[in-house]
Amino acid sequence: MSKSRLATSFVLILATLALTVGLAARPGRAADHLDAPTTKKDGRTDINDVYVFHPGDPQDLSRTVLVMTVNPAAGVISGDRLRPGALYEFLIDTNGDAVQDLAYRLKFSGGKDQKVHLKRAEGAQALRDNSGKQVAQGPVEETIPVEGGGSLFIGLRDDPFFFDLASFNAGATFCEEGDSDFFLGLNVTAIVLEVPTSALGSSIGVWGRTVVDDAQVDRMGRPAILTVFIPPNPFEPGSTSVGNLEDAFNATAPADDPAMWTAEVVNSLLFLSGLDGSGYTLAEAEAIAGILLPDNLTADLSMPTGFLNGRGLADDVIDLELFVVTGGLFGGSPVLTTDCVDNDSTFLADFPYVGVPNP
Repeated sequence: MSKSRLATSFVLILATLALTVGLAARPGRAADHLDAPTTKKDGRTDINDVYVFHPGDPQDLSRTVLVMTVNPAAGVISGDRLRPGALYEFLIDTNGDAVQDLAYRLKFSGGKDQKVHLKRAEGAQALRDNSGKQVAQGPVEETIPVEGGGSLFIGLRDDPFFFDLASFNAGATFCEEGDSDFFLGLNVTAIVLEVPTSALGSSIGVWGRTVVDDAQVDRMGRPAILTVFIPPNPFEPGSTSVGNLEDAFNATAPADDPAMWTAEVVNSLLFLSGLDGSGYTLAEAEAIAGILLPDNLTADLSMPTGFLNGRGLADDVIDLELFVVTGGLFGGSPVLTTDCVDNDSTFLADFPYVGVPNP
């Protein structure tokens, strides 16, 4: 493999969130699918992706949709149910301190015919697990009305994430004939909550969280923060020597991210952007780290949404993150800018918006 091809492969392993070798052969990673030792043990509490967007007309800002997907490759390496007794949360910061001021909390019953209970907690109650007022209840796989306006749906859906894994496995031969989305045809379990925008506020930060036996198992805001920046990064010099820190990251509260994880993000940015010899300066990498952390998906809901202002189902987060991570900001020369794969899911015009499950 040439030096340039090898450098490209190094970047892709870290920055394009690939599943390795093949899904049928062994579990791997993409977006935040199967992203840490503990989450690999139980897909039911493994958060794959988080989305925040206004549905429908871009000028209609009256409604906001929150989506969390779990159960990577549901029906292949994961099931399609939710873990009874576990806590699934959308946590929302409304004042910019990366601490939740609002929480939507879901718990599920056991058995084949699962039912969900949704609570909404504000202020001090948002900081206490299981606190809040019940605003919805009903069976999964059905649309459930939410008190105060809105709807809730939990069920098997098409995985909205898209990435060209086959070209990656062929040596990062992107943008050639035959490019395709590896995730085409795969399913996830989607938690979809639509509420009036007025119920959330105008400027928010959102992250998903799963909790089992009072312990935080997984959390996610922006796509790929853990996968790209948190060791072990096998091709970043010295990163494997510190051991696996992925579970530790998943157990961290976003407010603690800057103190605990800035150094890891800065080191990765310096390395990845410098593979072509024109990397970020230390000051530039620190400035980018200050945007990426704390890890919550920020959105100004007084404006149309789209990554990095929230995240829509069809947003090509891979292309934008490749540009940022591999050196494209501050007038730099990015090592990579695209995998040449676009969204190929068919989304619904109406609630719950995420595409119908694949056979």
